[in-house]
Amino acid sequence: MTLLRPDELDEDELTYRIFRVTRDRSPWRIEDVLREGRFSDDPVRAERAWRVASRGYYAEQAGLVAAATLAVETEDAPLRFSLALATADEARHADAFYQYAKAVGGEPEQCREVLQPLDDGLASLPYMGRALVHTLLEGLAADEFILLSQVFAGDPLGRLYHHVRRDEIRHIAIGLNFLARATRTPEGRDAWAAHAQEWHDIGIGLTGLEEVGVALAAHTNRDPADVQAWFLRRHRARLTAAGIEIDIQEGR
Repeated sequence: MTLLRPDELDEDELTYRIFRVTRDRSPWRIEDVLREGRFSDDPVRAERAWRVASRGYYAEQAGLVAAATLAVETEDAPLRFSLALATADEARHADAFYQYAKAVGGEPEQCREVLQPLDDGLASLPYMGRALVHTLLEGLAADEFILLSQVFAGDPLGRLYHHVRRDEIRHIAIGLNFLARATRTPEGRDAWAAHAQEWHDIGIGLTGLEEVGVALAAHTNRDPADVQAWFLRRHRARLTAAGIEIDIQEGR
């Protein structure tokens, strides 16, 4: 691993501002969150909460590994610093979902194999592709947490999703800012033009968006196609706002 000089750390005002926001964030504690609501007396609802929290434990751990790997491999100083803080966030998230799962239903469900393909898929991509897919996954997770915080409103899990989502929004900004800067360089522009669509489609496949849409539709009494389209609209809006151009089609 190359140790980076500080020359470019605060060269870009927006990039450094995003880093400072992550650096100076107000922390939250899972112990406090567990006291903020009332666990459900409905065994079906409690089991559902335990299962999604178990999945959250493994998903956040995958995010931790992705952020840490990207931090180690980059020669972009502000990105490395920002991703180091994001890695710590992901560790706190994973532990929080673990603590919630134990409180509501015992040890987390063994669902590692469900998320292992995501980890493997990320590892197979080149750096810019991994950065894109990691940012895509963080964005879709943040959107999913909007719906899950509604599904579990009044339960500590609903409040937990609120806190985790606030962290994920900062992570999305880190990724989008890097991609916007990287695609302005000659090398990055060429790589993006040649491979961005391929990387993006791989990322959409790794999200299991269709299955996620079906599950959330069942929880929220909505049509699965409408839920999936909602995710894609929000994803498209984030990329467009960052000045990142890519073809995103509903049903892709």
